[in-house]
Amino acid sequence: MCGIAGVIDVEGRRPDDERLVDGMLRALAHRGPDDQHALADGHSVIGARRLSIIDVEGGRQPLTDEHGRFVITNNGEIYNYLELAAPLRAAGHRFASHGDTETAVHLYEERGDRFVEALRGMYALAVWDRTSRRLTLVRDRLGKKPLYWRLDGSRLAYASELKALLQDPETPRTVDRVALAQYLEYGYVPAPRTIIEGVHKLPPGSMLTFEGGEPRVERYWSPPVSLAEERPFEQDLERCLDILRESVRLRLRSDVPVGLFLSGGMDSSTVLALVSELGHDRVKTFSIGFRHARFDELPYARLVAERFGTEHHEAVVDLDAIELLPSLSFAFDEPFADASAIPTFRVAQLAATDVKVVLTGDGGDESFGGYDRYLKHAATRVPSGPVGMVLTAGAHLARRTLRATAPGATVTRRTSTWLRLAEMSDDDRYISLMEQSTRAQRAALLGSDPLANEDGYLRSALEAGPTRLPARLMRADMLTYLPEDLLVKMDRATMANSIEARSPLLDQELVEFMASRPADRRIRGRQTKVLLRAAARELLPPEVLERPKMGFGVPIDDWFRGGLGAVFEELVLAPDSHIRDHLDVDTVRAMHTTHVAGTEDLGANLWALLMFESWARRWLGAPVDATAAPVPVFAGS
Repeated sequence: MCGIAGVIDVEGRRPDDERLVDGMLRALAHRGPDDQHALADGHSVIGARRLSIIDVEGGRQPLTDEHGRFVITNNGEIYNYLELAAPLRAAGHRFASHGDTETAVHLYEERGDRFVEALRGMYALAVWDRTSRRLTLVRDRLGKKPLYWRLDGSRLAYASELKALLQDPETPRTVDRVALAQYLEYGYVPAPRTIIEGVHKLPPGSMLTFEGGEPRVERYWSPPVSLAEERPFEQDLERCLDILRESVRLRLRSDVPVGLFLSGGMDSSTVLALVSELGHDRVKTFSIGFRHARFDELPYARLVAERFGTEHHEAVVDLDAIELLPSLSFAFDEPFADASAIPTFRVAQLAATDVKVVLTGDGGDESFGGYDRYLKHAATRVPSGPVGMVLTAGAHLARRTLRATAPGATVTRRTSTWLRLAEMSDDDRYISLMEQSTRAQRAALLGSDPLANEDGYLRSALEAGPTRLPARLMRADMLTYLPEDLLVKMDRATMANSIEARSPLLDQELVEFMASRPADRRIRGRQTKVLLRAAARELLPPEVLERPKMGFGVPIDDWFRGGLGAVFEELVLAPDSHIRDHLDVDTVRAMHTTHVAGTEDLGANLWALLMFESWARRWLGAPVDATAAPVPVFAGS
């Protein structure tokens, strides 16, 4: 595990490129605090920071093949490296280390760009061919590891995080307006854009080749669309369990201790059960809770920890999370509006005192169909024909009656919401369920109605999927929400604290298997995660299996009616705020006033604005020293 960075110039590298890459790598020190190293030639400087996990003594990067032609760096882990190394050794390849990355460079010697087809893991790889002067950048199938790049004439620079590219004084700091509109809509900036004009993210499952001064990006993997042959449920269950066990076993490969993030929900609890089944005793588990009972999962996490005899650690997140704002704007060096980054960051801080590697339950909802929005989407899908017409007419009548008799009641709002969703197409309904702000809100903030409608990103993901529901929605989540929100959150929070997160429920074999199964293996009626529940039934206490789904929420609405509201005023509504340069401040102020008054719950919207302002104060303007510790950005910290 590490952070990678480099510069390639087809016209020959500049005298200061080694110094530049050194600064880029120092900006990634948190991703790899154990070592920094770079190799240079007449056209390249290739570097890496290292968090030593496998082959602690001998796995230094960058490394080369036995002939010195290919230089490779890798941010991530290739879990099946032992299985891949054996035939490579038999074919005559000489290994200088016992790590996973060297396997990839020998595989590249053998197969060229097709080497990626054999890799099972999480990775952002850079391979430089010194002979042909060809750079290959590869990002793992699901996007667990990030990779940014920028082309400037004959030069291509790349890095694990945006902050490293911002060490180059020639990198512009101009906000991309389309990216800003996407951020307001989704809560993140989706690949291939970034918040900065001219800087790109390599999409998940994609490969960039740079040769002769022209970059070319191609996707090498997408989640499967077609169903495989149907089999009895028992056979699917057996196969699912086999893949789960192998996935967990592979992710326990480490030369340093491995812990586990434990929420007390089905996903992370199942991972822990499988770890225990493999004979690992006294696993260190880490959990986060809240003083708000509606968000607190600590009692369930303790129950599971006691069941499997773990060495359990926990902490409580309170409004003191305000102190994390500078750290969050440093770690998430693009604006990022998922407030659950707060507890994720806190649990990473907690674990970093004891371990370098943690397993997580990430991906259970995507792989097995666990989101309540799939059920909500189905519940608001009106059948065609007379039945649908009667339902819609009845809803309209109910709404008119309720507006006259109980205009502010919850039932009135819910009826209006149901009717609004029911009258949409399937794809529009999904987009509405996923958006973080309304089109009207975005238009007011941006001062542009066309710019406010950037849902082509989600629509294209839906249109590339199957026609059947809910598989269409699950695949869209796998292509969008998972890599751009959930995996970004986990990667930045853990790597900011110099620990590695591994996700057994996102193993590519498991993802492909579940995508090939009939929809009722995931959702049946009102029951979600059908196959995972069956797999977990013999492993977990019934209290865990049967409890309502909570998600990883944050009491953000309450916080903005308390101390966080004061921070918002001090930062976002300040006379010198960056928000004023990009959004309509009167709309921002009106949203804050409405929320504080309790007229609407706009905490998620305010958090997005606060995170943009916090990010802008850290990263816009003149180049900053990314190696410096985050500093308070408001008086109350």
